[in-house]
Amino acid sequence: MRMPVILSRRRRGTPQDGRRTPFLVTREGRRQLNMASTPGVLRPSCGVPRFALQRLRRLRMTALLLFALPLAAQVQEHITVERIIVDARVTDDGGNPITGLKGSDFRVRIDGKPAVVESSEWIPETAAAREMASIDAAIADVNTSLDQPAPRGRLLIFFYQTDFARNSARVAGQMQTVVNANDWLEWLDPEDRVAVFSFDSHLKFRLDFTNNKDHIKDAMQQAMLTNEPPWPRIVPMPALAKRLDPTEMRKAASPEAALIIVANALRPIPGPKSIILFGWGLGRLTPMGVMMEEKYFSARQALESARASVFSIDFTQADSHSLEVGLGKVAGDTGGFYAKTFHFPKIAVDRLQKTLAGHYELEVRKPDTNVRGTHTIEVDVPSQRRATVLARSTYVDRE
Repeated sequence: MRMPVILSRRRRGTPQDGRRTPFLVTREGRRQLNMASTPGVLRPSCGVPRFALQRLRRLRMTALLLFALPLAAQVQEHITVERIIVDARVTDDGGNPITGLKGSDFRVRIDGKPAVVESSEWIPETAAAREMASIDAAIADVNTSLDQPAPRGRLLIFFYQTDFARNSARVAGQMQTVVNANDWLEWLDPEDRVAVFSFDSHLKFRLDFTNNKDHIKDAMQQAMLTNEPPWPRIVPMPALAKRLDPTEMRKAASPEAALIIVANALRPIPGPKSIILFGWGLGRLTPMGVMMEEKYFSARQALESARASVFSIDFTQADSHSLEVGLGKVAGDTGGFYAKTFHFPKIAVDRLQKTLAGHYELEVRKPDTNVRGTHTIEVDVPSQRRATVLARSTYVDRE
């Protein structure tokens, strides 16, 4: 006969003084009590078959895993790395392009923070430069996601700032560029294309992209006038006529507004473009100095989006003048340069010819600045201390 086991249990309602009241339980009863005391587990004493218990356990574990998956997904971190393209032109003291540079040779800062240059590619833009680079087969593909193929030759826009007030120093300077038109055209390759605009009281479209030097020279002469020109003839792609609205052009009452329209028309065309701004000044003279017009900042952003660099050719017949500051600023902000033609016009032509022989296309990984909007860009080549590096000075986030 099995002897009962004496257990104790604290009674409800009795003082918690440590005294216990004994009661009798058999060994079989204790075993069943222990099995029933484990929560969430079905015991054989409940009359459920063992294989059914195992299946229930598996279902329970599966449910727990499925419940945990959404929680794990909530804590996953998504990191987006933003890359930007920076067109850089690097020249020596003589204005000749410096080739053979690698990505590691460039130092790029965005908002003062170092940025990683992931790749660097030299893009020759003339037949002579392509021959020297031994890649006469084809140029590199750029912006191939757009609706047009990249043109092989260079795209240049001659933008004339014609003085409506007919200031003698400005008119004489513009006339000099017309007289020396051959100097500005003889270095162009057959595959290059030139479009011509003028601005006096509003924007005027005088010639769509063409390689016909006679037509270009004629448009340069017509830009001296303040008349309303006929709409240019239709040309093969790339073309600007379909992207320009004559009504909006008549509303462009400042050179800055005119540059916005030209830049927006250039934006769908892939690759870099060069705007040769033959002008006498930008901005407004105030007691505090030259201040840029309000629309200038929109113009700078539009030019950046179009990958258009401005090369300011100041034709004013004077050693210096106040509004040359504005011409220098638009050139520096967009990756171009500023040059005068007063004393030595051919020096400006020679520098432009050499500078436009080719450029580097830098793919830059943007650092995390925690700021959305406009960012500053600084590009230099530490190994070439005397080199001149031309690159845009800002970058605007794409929303």
